[in-house]
Amino acid sequence: MESLFTETFHESTRKPFTGTINVESQVLDLLDYANQFFFLGDYSSLNMLFVSPNSVNVLGYEPEGFNFRTLFEMIHPDDRRAVFEISKKVLSSEMSYISGNSNCPIVLYLAYRAAKRNGRFTRISLTISRHTDPVGGIYDMGVIRDISHIRCGTRVTFALLGGRPLKDLPDLSDSDLSISRREQEIIYYISQGFTSSRIAYELNISKFTVNTHRRNIMRKTGTRNLVDMLIYASNNGII
Repeated sequence: MESLFTETFHESTRKPFTGTINVESQVLDLLDYANQFFFLGDYSSLNMLFVSPNSVNVLGYEPEGFNFRTLFEMIHPDDRRAVFEISKKVLSSEMSYISGNSNCPIVLYLAYRAAKRNGRFTRISLTISRHTDPVGGIYDMGVIRDISHIRCGTRVTFALLGGRPLKDLPDLSDSDLSISRREQEIIYYISQGFTSSRIAYELNISKFTVNTHRRNIMRKTGTRNLVDMLIYASNNGII
């Protein structure tokens, strides 16, 4: 586990953020309530700049004791590798690989099992956005929710929120790629976290047809999972 943590959260030689973080009461009212709390972290130096007070009620962690290592270590052992792989590929690309040159920020949504301070596991969602400053600082803004009341199984799920709207996707008719327009639409909806059933509804086709398209896309792109497929699609101008 230690090697996985080191690989995910590598040490940085950059000096930590030394400014003052002022969180307005309106922000606390909006993001720190009931079953959720939020944090702001300096990823460049692996320091938490702010953790909202409700972390105690949601997961049992005092704000001053919640850090990047806690965020990693509380992941269920069976979910850790999947969360790591998704985060590594998406966050290391500074949350922008799928938005091309559209200047539309991307937000990563993850749902997985995590341990509360008392050791009991619950299912949480982590919605995180990455931001940079002109001098090389990298900052993560995250919202954590306890979603154990939602019946959604135990699998790790994720979605990429934001990016270009469907109507702005490029026309691939003159390119050398063998991805059809319909397959391009399927990839777009997958990037937005849509299930096969939801995609079928949006495109007025059967779920069987959607799954056939998904298999064909994997074959054409030579990828084995959704993260690799989305990265391939972004790198090749498909989305």
